[in-house]
Amino acid sequence: MQTTDVLKSRAFRLSLAFALAIAAAATVVFTLIYLQFSAASEQMVAARLTDEATRALNESDGELRAQITQRLASDLRRLDYAGLFDPNGALLLGGPASLPSIRPDGRPHLVASGPVRDAGRPDQAIFVAVRRADGSILVLGRSLSEIDDLRGTVARSLALALAPTTILILVIGAFFARRAQRRLGSIHAAIAEIMKGDLKQRLPVTSEVDELDRVARGVNLMLDEIWRLLDQLRHIGDDIAHDLRTPLAVARAKIERGLERGSTIGELRAAMAEALVHLDRSAATISAFLRVSAMESDRRERSFGPVDLSAVCAGLFEFYEPLAQSKSVVIALAAPRSTLARGDEDLLREAISNLVDNAIKFTPEGGRVLIAAAAADGRATVEVSDSGCGVPPQDREDIFRRFYRGARDGAAPGYGLGLSIVAAVAKLHGFCLTVDDNGPGARFVLRGESLQLDSDEAARDIGAAPPKRSKASA
Repeated sequence: MQTTDVLKSRAFRLSLAFALAIAAAATVVFTLIYLQFSAASEQMVAARLTDEATRALNESDGELRAQITQRLASDLRRLDYAGLFDPNGALLLGGPASLPSIRPDGRPHLVASGPVRDAGRPDQAIFVAVRRADGSILVLGRSLSEIDDLRGTVARSLALALAPTTILILVIGAFFARRAQRRLGSIHAAIAEIMKGDLKQRLPVTSEVDELDRVARGVNLMLDEIWRLLDQLRHIGDDIAHDLRTPLAVARAKIERGLERGSTIGELRAAMAEALVHLDRSAATISAFLRVSAMESDRRERSFGPVDLSAVCAGLFEFYEPLAQSKSVVIALAAPRSTLARGDEDLLREAISNLVDNAIKFTPEGGRVLIAAAAADGRATVEVSDSGCGVPPQDREDIFRRFYRGARDGAAPGYGLGLSIVAAVAKLHGFCLTVDDNGPGARFVLRGESLQLDSDEAARDIGAAPPKRSKASA
């Protein structure tokens, strides 16, 4: 990875912006401290000089001279000024050498004093002047050179502190930028492999659950689904060809045989009728396949509403009761009360209808089929069970694939699409579809979230009569 890539990365730019923000904030803070400290130091000096000058007004000439001499003698750094001037401004004792050009009003004044310093400006001092009763003028002052030195120290400290802090922040930013660039580089490499056709490739993820990892995991889930759908497409072509080849070949043979051997209109009509039966079977296969595809890609959730699954089961019970009687199969309904769920009533009816139709189809004479609907623990459940040959454990995952026909199907009519329709409807509604052993037979269960409505609201939204109580027929 090149250094220029790191410097151009978003993480490094953010670190640079953060470093500049820290530098600006630190500068503001230090400047405020600097100004407050300077002002407080000057105010302290001014207050002390004013107090001393006020007290000197009431002292005798001898006491004042003694204090001035002592003050000057103890000032080893030559920072203090104490001078006594006559009414005409001539120096009597102490210093400075000449009377500062300030009014003797007992207030502090900031004036220049002393030689020019290295910084190119003269020292500054605070002076207080008062006029005594005898007309003499007392001048007290204090040089601000110490405060100026401290100001310079604070400024240098600020500069010395900001430089390494900014550099440290930029180094940290470069480290994280380089780390992010490496992760993005590995992700780009994986994407490049995927674009070349390697759909088994997945974006790299780490143990850190950050935003980038969440996006990578989401993309991996999407790739898993794409791979699953493409895998289905690989098999669908073979399945369609297999299911359509036989009826089309038989229809073609019937037509050829009728054309070759049919000597009368009646024989030709019989051959055409047999061919139409097989063509109708091919058309039904294609229609069922398109129905599954339409439901898998449907987005009808916006039109979902309350559905009474018990009423749906009751209607299917009445519809399939004659068919069960014709096969000498006992069919029973167990839906004692309303079982509400949210969904599309037509699709749910079609899914349950496929389960009931399969149950009757694979149940021998004297067997039993049960249709049940109930709600418990916030879950709406529809169960269709039979006493037929059941579903072997090794087939329970495959029976919901399109065109799959297990060993139990045998010569039973069908296209292997009924259960795939049920699975598509269940997925669209967010229902869980399972198959278990019924000892003997199979037990198919649809489970979804139960919908709770009061009786008036349910009657208004559903508009269906209450389901019938449990019954059976032979």
